[in-house]
Amino acid sequence: MQRKRLCPRISALAFTLLLIATTTSCGNVDEFVDKAGNVLEDVGDVAKDVGGVVKDAIDEQGGDSASNDESGGQTVSRPPRPTGTLETGSEIPLVSETLGPSGGAVTVNKTGDPLDGLEIKVPSGAYSTPKQFDVSSKPVEGHDFGEYFTPATPLIGIENGGDYSEEFMTVTIPVEVPPDHFAMAFYYDESAGTLEGIPSTGMDNHSITIVTRHFCDIIVSIIKGSVLDDLMKSDIDSHFRPGIDDWQFVNNGSYIAKNGHCAGQCLSALWYFCEQPDGKDLTLNGRYDKNGVKPATPDLWQDDSYGYRLSSAVQGDLADVWLKFENQFFKGLAGADDELAFKAFAYAIQLTGEPQVIYVYSSAGGGHAMVVYRVHKDNLYISDPNYPGNTERRIRYSNGQLEPYESGANRAEIDAGNSTSFDQIGYVAKSASVGWPTIAARWSEFKAGTIGDDRFPQYQIDVVIDENNKEPLVDGYESEYDKIEIEVNAAFPVVWDIYRNGAKIKRDDNWKYQLEDGNNLIGVAIYGDVNNNPEGRKWKYVDFQYFNVQYGESECHGWVLDSIVEKEFVVYDSDEFRSDLVFEASPDGWYSSSGRWVVSKYDGGEFVDVLVDVTHSGSWTALPDCIEPNETVRIEMNCSSSYTTSEPVDWGTMTSHLILSWNNSEIGRINHEMFTTDAPQESTMTAEFTPGEGSPGQYWPPLQIWVGTDSGRAIYEYYYVWQD
Repeated sequence: MQRKRLCPRISALAFTLLLIATTTSCGNVDEFVDKAGNVLEDVGDVAKDVGGVVKDAIDEQGGDSASNDESGGQTVSRPPRPTGTLETGSEIPLVSETLGPSGGAVTVNKTGDPLDGLEIKVPSGAYSTPKQFDVSSKPVEGHDFGEYFTPATPLIGIENGGDYSEEFMTVTIPVEVPPDHFAMAFYYDESAGTLEGIPSTGMDNHSITIVTRHFCDIIVSIIKGSVLDDLMKSDIDSHFRPGIDDWQFVNNGSYIAKNGHCAGQCLSALWYFCEQPDGKDLTLNGRYDKNGVKPATPDLWQDDSYGYRLSSAVQGDLADVWLKFENQFFKGLAGADDELAFKAFAYAIQLTGEPQVIYVYSSAGGGHAMVVYRVHKDNLYISDPNYPGNTERRIRYSNGQLEPYESGANRAEIDAGNSTSFDQIGYVAKSASVGWPTIAARWSEFKAGTIGDDRFPQYQIDVVIDENNKEPLVDGYESEYDKIEIEVNAAFPVVWDIYRNGAKIKRDDNWKYQLEDGNNLIGVAIYGDVNNNPEGRKWKYVDFQYFNVQYGESECHGWVLDSIVEKEFVVYDSDEFRSDLVFEASPDGWYSSSGRWVVSKYDGGEFVDVLVDVTHSGSWTALPDCIEPNETVRIEMNCSSSYTTSEPVDWGTMTSHLILSWNNSEIGRINHEMFTTDAPQESTMTAEFTPGEGSPGQYWPPLQIWVGTDSGRAIYEYYYVWQD
C-alpha cells in the first residue's frame, strides 16, 4: 500500500476514515531600506545581497479581500440561462474571397438581397497567412428565444477557419432599424442553443457595424426602446455576484503584469461563471483560497497562488489585444453615444443571461477591465477586480451619458492616492475580443498546478547549511536545528516573506527563522523587482509555496497522525444518459460533485427529454494530529444534496453517502436518497470514538471515510502511530 506522507514520523497504529461511494440507481511596510538607503515599495526587512541578487521579505500589498468560510466556495442555485433555436431556410452563398496578410475588404454585392452591401474589413497583420472568407446566409423562419428577440437580418454565416485574429476586424451589416428601436448583433451557437453579444462601433437607421476577432453564425435582433427601458426598470440580472462569483483576492498586479491584471482576473472569473468547470452551481469566490487546500486562509491572499498566477497569465495572453482594443476601439469611439453602450449591456444580459465585459478608458491615459452583471434602472452594476466582493460599485447613466467611473490600474495605485477617473466606457461583450479557448487552456494548467510556469521567471528555494553548502527546501524537510536559513535564488532581483503555520515570521540577525517542535508549515512568498533597478526597486508578486518542515519530536503523548492514504478515487464515465460528471474530494475534509442526467418523460402522446442537474457536497471535521489516550474524538459530518430540472418530472433516485468507520465498526453515516419531487436535503451528525492506551508498534485498523455520489466515489484511510 502506497502512503501519502504528511511529515516524517514513526509508522505504526492506525485508524481508518473511509469515504465510500454508491452510484445512483438510475514585507507590513516594515521600513525596508536597501544598501543604498532607498525606501522600497511594500518591503519588510533589510535587504541581503547574495551573489549580486537582492534578497528580502516584503509584506502583503494593501486592499480589500473578500471573506469566505472554510467550506471553500459556495453552491448557489440560479435560474437556467436562456436557450433557444432558430428555424432557418436553405443556405444562400453570398461571396467567397481570399485575403492575404496585408488584409483588405470582403463585400457582398447582390442586388435585392437583404445583405447587399455587407462589408468585412480585415486590417493588415490580422492573420499571418492567407485566409479564405466564405459568406452565406439563411432566412430565419422562426425561433423560440422569447418575446424580446426579434430577428432583423437573416442568419449570417462567415467562415474563415475559426482562428482568432491578431487585429480587430469590423463587419458592417445592412439592417433596417425603425425609429425608437435598438439593434444589436449576436453570435448564434446552434449546438448549445445560445446567443452571445458582439460589440458595436456604430449604428444608424440602415446598418450596424460590429467589431470582432473571430467569426461564426451572426444575427441582428431589434427591440423597441420603450420595451428595453421597461425591462431595465424592472431589473435585468445575470445572477453573477461579487463575493460569490469573483476571485477573492485584490488586483495588485504581478511580476508579469506590473500595472495590474484586471482583464485576466475578471475574464477568468467570467469564464468560470459561464463554463462552470467544477460543476453546476459551484461558485468561484473562496473555492480556491489557499489553492483549494483546507483550512482556508482568507486573510492571506498570497497563498492563492494558482488563481493569482492564472489572472496574470491570462492578462499576459491578452496584453497586446487589450492595447489594440484601447487604441482602435475606444479612440475611435471618443464622444460616441453612451446610450448605445448602456443599452448593449442591458440587451445582452437580457437575451444571454450572462455577465458582460466592460472596458473603461481615461482620456488622460490608461484603461481598466471589469464585469457588468446587472442593469437596474439607471445603473450598471460592476464587479471590479480592484474591489473584490464589493456589491456597491455602480456606473450611473444620466441625461444620455454614462458618468465617469473612479478606480485605477490596480488597487495598490488606488491606495497610494493614484486613482483614475475613467470617462470613456465601452461594451466589450465576451469572446468577440477575448480568446475564450485560451482561457480554457489556462484553466487546465491551473488544475494541474502548472499555471504561469511558461510566463513567470524560474527560481530555487534552498536551505543554507553553511557558507559553502545549501540544499533544496522540499516538502517533508527534516531540520536538525531549531533555526533554519531559507534563501530564494533567481536570475532576477528577488525578495521573500516567510510564514510559519499561517503567521508571518521575522528572521534573526543571523538570517535564520525559528522553528517550533514538531511539524512547521512553512510558506514562502516570492516577489521580483520589475524595474531591475537598485535605485528604484518595485517588488511584484511571483509565487507562493508551502513546505512541511519537521524539527525534533512531536510533543504528543498518544496517537499521532502519521499518514493519509487515498485508497480509491473514481470519477464515473459519462454516457448517453449522464454527462458533465464532476467529483472532487480531499482528505482535509470535504467533497463536492455534480452531473447532468437526461430523463425521458411521456408528455402529450410522445416522449420528451428532461435535463436533471444534480449537486452534492459535504464535509467532515479535520482529523486531529494528536489524540491523547482515552480522549473522545468528535467528528462533525455534513451532507447537502439538491437538483434542478429543465421542466417538472418525477424521477429518482439520486444518492450520496458519507460514512465514518473506526476499529472495523461503522460509527457515523449520512445517506441521501432523493427524487425530483423531494425538497433539497441538508443533514448533519456527530460521530465519536475513544482510543485507549497503546504501546510502541501497536496499531488499530485505519480510521476510514467513505464518500460516494452519483458522479464518483473516494476512500481515505488515516493512519495513527502510538508515541510515548
